[in-house]
Amino acid sequence: MFKIGKIISKYKNASLLILLIFISLFSITLSTGQSNFSPKKIGNSIFSILQIAVNSTGNFITGTFNSIGELKKLKEEQQILLLKVQKYQIRDRDFLEINQENKRLKEQLDFKDSSDFTLISAEIIAHNPGNIFTSFVIDKGTLQGVERNMPVLAFQDGFQGLVGKIMETSLLTSKISLIIDNTSYVAAKLLESRYNGLTNGLGSINGNLLMNYVSKNAYNSIKEGDLVISSGMKSIYPGGIYIGRVRNIEVPEWQTSLVLEIEPIIDFSKLEYVLILSGEETGE
Repeated sequence: MFKIGKIISKYKNASLLILLIFISLFSITLSTGQSNFSPKKIGNSIFSILQIAVNSTGNFITGTFNSIGELKKLKEEQQILLLKVQKYQIRDRDFLEINQENKRLKEQLDFKDSSDFTLISAEIIAHNPGNIFTSFVIDKGTLQGVERNMPVLAFQDGFQGLVGKIMETSLLTSKISLIIDNTSYVAAKLLESRYNGLTNGLGSINGNLLMNYVSKNAYNSIKEGDLVISSGMKSIYPGGIYIGRVRNIEVPEWQTSLVLEIEPIIDFSKLEYVLILSGEETGE
C-alpha cells in the first residue's frame, strides 16, 4: 500500500492529466450520446486538455522563476541592510569610546589646571616586556622635559593617585617604575590618624602594597578603608598624594610595629594616561 501511494505521489501530474482526459471523454459521451461519439470530438477535447496542462505548467515554471528572482533580490537587500546595521553599530561603539576618552582627558586636564605644580601629560604606549607587572612605557621623553626620578601621578575616579616615578628616559619615551614594584618604597602616612610608615610594592599589577613601620599605638586608631597618602618626608614624592586604602591590619608579635595591607587607589590594569610632576612649582 505504501509503494502504491509513493508511485501515485511521484507521478501525480501525469495521473491528473489522464484523469482529466477520461473525465472529458465521459462528459462528451454524456452530452452527445454514444451514437455521435466521433474521433474528431475526442481529439479536440484531448487537445484542449493538453493546452490547459501546458499553459498551467508554463505558468507554474514562470511563477517559480519569478519567485526565485524575488528571493534572490530579498537576500541581496537583506545583506545590504545587515551591512548598514554593522556600520551603525561600529559608529556607535567608536562614538562611545571617543566620549570615554574625552572624559578621561578632561579629568587629566582639570587636575593639571588645578595643580600647584608643572605637569607633563603622557599616554601609556606599552608595558615593559621584561617586567610587565611593574613598569609602563610612556610617549614622552627628554625632548619634552622628562627626567629620571620625576614623580608620576594619575587622576582616576576623582582621586589624584600616585603611580610611581620615571626610571629611564630616552629622547621621545620614558619608562615608569610603579609603586607596586617590590623595589619601590614610598614614605607614607594615614590621612586621618596621621601615623607614618613606609609602603612597599609586592610586584603584581593586581596586588596590594604593604605599609610597614606603623607604630603599634596606632592599632585602635586605624580601620579598614582608611586612606593612605604620601608624607613627603625628604622624598622625591610630594606630600598629600593618595596611595591607597587600608584593607588589612596585622600585629606581628615579633615586631614593634604594625603591618598594613594597602589597596592602591589607582587601578593600574586600566590606566591609560599619566601626569609627570616636573618639580617646578607654579605658585605665586
